[in-house]
Amino acid sequence: MGTDGWARSGGGPALDGEDGEDGEAAVDTGQSLREAFAGAAYDFTPPPVPLEAIEREGRGRRRRRRAALLSTGCGLLLLPLVAVLALRPDGPSSTVQPMAPPQPSAVASATPTRIPAPSAGRVRVVESGEKVYIGDGTRIWLTEEGKYGDTPGVSEVPEFESVVDGNIDTGRPSASVKETPRGPHKSFLTGVYYGGRTVAAGVRIELYDGTKLDGTVVRLAGNEEWGGWYVLADVGEGVSNPEHMRGITRRVTVYDKDGGVVASQDLG
Repeated sequence: MGTDGWARSGGGPALDGEDGEDGEAAVDTGQSLREAFAGAAYDFTPPPVPLEAIEREGRGRRRRRRAALLSTGCGLLLLPLVAVLALRPDGPSSTVQPMAPPQPSAVASATPTRIPAPSAGRVRVVESGEKVYIGDGTRIWLTEEGKYGDTPGVSEVPEFESVVDGNIDTGRPSASVKETPRGPHKSFLTGVYYGGRTVAAGVRIELYDGTKLDGTVVRLAGNEEWGGWYVLADVGEGVSNPEHMRGITRRVTVYDKDGGVVASQDLG
């Protein structure tokens, strides 16, 4: 067989002209496909991104995670209580009673800072040694050293309360009380007050039966640091009993013109 016959039968290499035609056809086909894809891409509009849905999903996931963490924490906190109940002799079915609050301890009544509805008050301003006469003949007087008192025909030596002998702390507001029976239904109550920061304008005495009496303040002219007080009280039979170990006076309150407490003594 000759050369030309072998080439035409397909057993030899292709001719240059035939190979060139096939390559050009492949190039044209690829170009057409690229142009078609490009046109389709230009005509495609992507849908909007669902941002709100994404945010809702994120919040839901965070809530689920927090709920899971809280459930785990509560379970851990309850474990000690479960253990305590399991160890109780009467078993876990017993009711757990909360601890009762501590009972308040008994304390002394606080010193009042003001008295309710103060009266106009009675004050006697005297000179040193000037005597003040009470209705039953009793008399009291003040000096720079303290308060004196007596009852002519009854007291042979005047009773004296010193404010300078160091037995009282004049820097701390307080008052003293002395009681003298004057018959079955009367009692003479007197004392001194000291340590106040304002000028005394009256004194109120409260008895154990609840009776409130307004007495009289006596003070030296020019001296507002201390003074005396007194009242001749009409009292009931039970209160005026001279055998009453605690006396009949429960509280003495010396007050100023505005009702503020100058000094007081609570006898319980």
